[in-house]
Amino acid sequence: MQQQFPGLVFRLGGPVDANHNQARFTWHLGPSDGEPLVIGFDVAVLDAGGQIRSVHGFLDKVPAAA
Repeated sequence: MQQQFPGLVFRLGGPVDANHNQARFTWHLGPSDGEPLVIGFDVAVLDAGGQIRSVHGFLDKVPAAA
């Protein structure tokens, strides 16, 4: 994913909250020294061994179309 957005970095937007084989977290994509251009929210579903089985992603902030 990072190869699609050269010059931008992904960062966690806060703590990871986990419960019952699920984890949710907010992430930011933007320049390392500036405001995020995109903000997303993901929910990862884990299997019994703790491995990621699926990720459900949501976009909360995206750039406006030019």
